[in-house]
Amino acid sequence: MKNTTEQLDQLADGLWIATMPIRFAGAWFPHTMTVVRLDDGSLLVHSPCRPSPQLHEGLLALGPVAHVVAPNWFHDLYLREYRQAYPQAILWAPARLRWLKPTLIDRVLDDSTRTPWYSEMPHVQLPGLLAFEECLFFHERSRTLVIADFLFNLTARDDTPPFTRLAYKLSGVNGRLAVFPLLRALAVLNRGALRRATDRIFSWDIQRIVVGHGEPIDSDALPELRDALRWLEPTVPCSP
Repeated sequence: MKNTTEQLDQLADGLWIATMPIRFAGAWFPHTMTVVRLDDGSLLVHSPCRPSPQLHEGLLALGPVAHVVAPNWFHDLYLREYRQAYPQAILWAPARLRWLKPTLIDRVLDDSTRTPWYSEMPHVQLPGLLAFEECLFFHERSRTLVIADFLFNLTARDDTPPFTRLAYKLSGVNGRLAVFPLLRALAVLNRGALRRATDRIFSWDIQRIVVGHGEPIDSDALPELRDALRWLEPTVPCSP
C-alpha cells in the first residue's frame, strides 16, 4: 500500500487530504487526515496522520495550524508530535481522551461545544455508541461531510496485500461505504439516539464525504450515505 503522507491533495476550495497506511491487527488500512482552511486563513487539522518534513512544509504553505482535532477517543495518534510541531495550535478531543491525557488536550469536543469555526464547519456528536464519542463535521463551503471511524469506504485493489484483502472482505465493508458490522453488533447501545443524530446530519446539504479510512466520495454522496445508514431506520417511530 502506497504511503502518500508526503502529499496534500486538494479536494475543494479550502479542503485538502493526506493519506498514509496504518497497520491494525496485521492488515493495512489507509488513514486519511483532513485539512480545512478556515475563513480567517488558519488551518484545522482533523485526525492527524504521521508527520513528516514534507507534510509540515505543505501545511505551512497553506497557512498557520490553529486547531488539531481528534474526532473520537481512538484517534489520538501523533497528537504529541503535532503539539511539538505546532505549539500555538489548540488540541480538541472528546472528554474521555482529555481525561486520559489531561496535559495534552486543550479543549473538550462534544455536542454542546460551540467551536470558533462552528458557523463554517458545524459538528454532531454520535450518541448511543459504547466509548466512541465521535464527532462528524460538515464543511459548508465544500458541502463535505468529514468522518473518522464511523463509516469506512475500503476497496481492495490489485496491489492490496492478500491478508489485507481478506480482512477487507471479512469485515463486510469492502467496496462500499459502510459501518463495520462489529461496531454495529457490539458498540451500538441506543439506536434511537444514534438515529436522531444522523437525522441532524441528513439536514446538511452533503455533496462529498471524506472518511478516515478509505476513498473519498467526491460527488452525489448523499444516496450512498443513506444506504450505509439504512440499518438505523426504525421498525417503529423513535420517541422524541
